[in-house]
Amino acid sequence: MGNIMKKWKGILAVILITGCLGGCSQFQAEHNAVKVKRDGSVQAAVIDTLDKSYYSEDELKQTIDDSVSAYNQSQEGDPIVVKKFNVTDGKAELYMNYAASRDYQDFNNVTFYAGDLQGAYNQKYEFPDEFQKVENGKVTGSVTRSDILNYNVVICSEEMDIEVPGKILYVTTDAVVTGKKTATSISEEREKAAESETETASESESTGGGSKSDGNAEKGQFEVESESKSAAGNEASDTADDAEEVKHTLTFVIYE
Repeated sequence: MGNIMKKWKGILAVILITGCLGGCSQFQAEHNAVKVKRDGSVQAAVIDTLDKSYYSEDELKQTIDDSVSAYNQSQEGDPIVVKKFNVTDGKAELYMNYAASRDYQDFNNVTFYAGDLQGAYNQKYEFPDEFQKVENGKVTGSVTRSDILNYNVVICSEEMDIEVPGKILYVTTDAVVTGKKTATSISEEREKAAESETETASESESTGGGSKSDGNAEKGQFEVESESKSAAGNEASDTADDAEEVKHTLTFVIYE
């Protein structure tokens, strides 16, 4: 009996530890950030510094709760949940869970897409011509959009840290890769990385290590038909400025 009890106590301890690791872990952020999960749900953090003379923590919390409640009432179920809100020494932290990327986009009135590349193309997102190629969390070169297969992508219009559930393969030139699954589009982080990126590029050119496409994109590419370019050409005078703006304001993080 003693051995049986020890065995079950050991199993219970493993269950408790596993449960805590899976359910007790808290998404943490230092800047505005999103974490996209495999099931399409999104965890988001808003980190801001507030002037105490201009805010009431209770009023802010009430405003957030009212906004979330109003949105949830317009949807099926409760797609948005406020997980945490506090203000400490003038620093406000707000963590929210969204059932889908569409909920994040609609609630915050921003551009935000998380899904496969073909879906993004079908929704008429303007893809830039050039992407940075990423291997093991490091930028190793550049490719064109025609070289990219139909992977998954996060597209956003905000400056923030981005975490995806898979290995990052490509990012737009406005993004800084910070890890195998993380990148940022925050201006300050881009400025910090700009000098080192320039030095790295210079060294690569001097040693003949210029970047090229890996040439492995043969089948399964998402459709970026040449006819779309032709159609765009017919309306170039009307849409060129809009397309250019989109390229500069949308960040793409492509992952597998």
